[in-house]
Amino acid sequence: MHFGLEQYVPLTLYLGAVVAFLLSLFWKPQAGLYFLVPLLPLQTVRYRILDFPLGNKLIDMLLVGVVLGAVFKGGFRFAKTPLNKFLIVFGVFCYVQLWRGAFFLNSAMPLSISDPRFSNWKNYMVMFIIFAVTVSVIKDVKQIKIIVVLMCLSVLVVNKNYYGTMSDRDTSHFSYEVRDGGALGYAGVNGVATFEAEFMLFVLGLSALQKRKSLKLALWGLFAFSAYCLLFSYSREAYVGILVGLLFLGLVRQRWVLLALAVFLLSWQSFVPTSVQERVLMTYDKNDQQLDTSAQDRVVLWDDAMNLFRQNPALGAGFDTYEWQHRVGIYTDTHNYFLKVLVETGVLGLMLFLFLLGKMTRLGVRLYRTAQDPFLKSIGLGFSLLMACVFVVNFFGDRWLYVEVNGFLWVMLACVVRGQMIESERKEEPVGIAAEAPPEPLPWIRDEEPALV
Repeated sequence: MHFGLEQYVPLTLYLGAVVAFLLSLFWKPQAGLYFLVPLLPLQTVRYRILDFPLGNKLIDMLLVGVVLGAVFKGGFRFAKTPLNKFLIVFGVFCYVQLWRGAFFLNSAMPLSISDPRFSNWKNYMVMFIIFAVTVSVIKDVKQIKIIVVLMCLSVLVVNKNYYGTMSDRDTSHFSYEVRDGGALGYAGVNGVATFEAEFMLFVLGLSALQKRKSLKLALWGLFAFSAYCLLFSYSREAYVGILVGLLFLGLVRQRWVLLALAVFLLSWQSFVPTSVQERVLMTYDKNDQQLDTSAQDRVVLWDDAMNLFRQNPALGAGFDTYEWQHRVGIYTDTHNYFLKVLVETGVLGLMLFLFLLGKMTRLGVRLYRTAQDPFLKSIGLGFSLLMACVFVVNFFGDRWLYVEVNGFLWVMLACVVRGQMIESERKEEPVGIAAEAPPEPLPWIRDEEPALV
């Protein structure tokens, strides 16, 4: 029920963005970030202000407001992180590959935002900027907690939207028509499934070290709500992704998860709905001895991608070139992001991408292993579990270039890096000198008594 106010939602959202921009400029830079972060996955919500001035630049303008606000508050410097130099190099490498692709496709030079290939590169770089801005303006544990709470609330909105859609559909048996991309819009149904799987793993990391029963119960409630959405996304890659994440959790933290996984894998058909069973079992038809159409199409695309890769093995055909060649029917993607990177940027590009994923994972593991603050420790664990899922789902499609899917990932990474900075500063405090008391946390995100775990 919208009480007749639905028509005012776009204007309210737009005015909220304007207020957040002004608050960033004249009050606290974090204000714009707090408004932006929950909107990152909500593409269908953001699209409702496209007709307003600069409505299609909401993310860009809020980031500009945050940076300008930090400048006005005494100067802005991007925080020094273990990823800064690499991300700059990687961004430049992708832009050079964008030019190579223009020559390969015999298309316009990538100099204008109206060029769809340049726009795709720019949107990729925005996620790097989200990381750099977030880690630079978020300074303490309290602010990290606010970011996490806002992400949880955003996921609740995504879940409510998805539940509202799927609850009105017949899910007794699987069909392609019943699937829906939900609030993530352009990212599609596999995109929303990946988003749910990754955030579920992050939530598990948070709950694993949470001592307050009320917060632990709330996190498990969010996990269960997301599990509903994941189940009825009918995304097999997301199913595998979360199973691998749970396996990682069992190996590094909670051994009982390994036993639970074993029991589930032996008896899963007794637990999951019939439609989900149908979706999983249709992957391979034992009678016809062949893959289903979706899986078989992926094999064809992968074979074609490898043929193209062999023509340019070292540096590839150029960034964002495969989709414009229309090599296999209606498909514009390799349906394997690692292959996409290999085809478009060659062996060198794939090595750089794998190094980036490995570096991000190590940062999460390091925070989990070294942090004394239980909350920061849980952030590191949750991010590590999320990255295990990232490795899996990108074998089956592009789940990397969508800000709707991975915007939260870069915000979480910023929290991980800032958390490590906070821990390092604590260790460097002179012995015997009382440290300044930290700001009082909000009552609903108050820490328990610190405990070594």
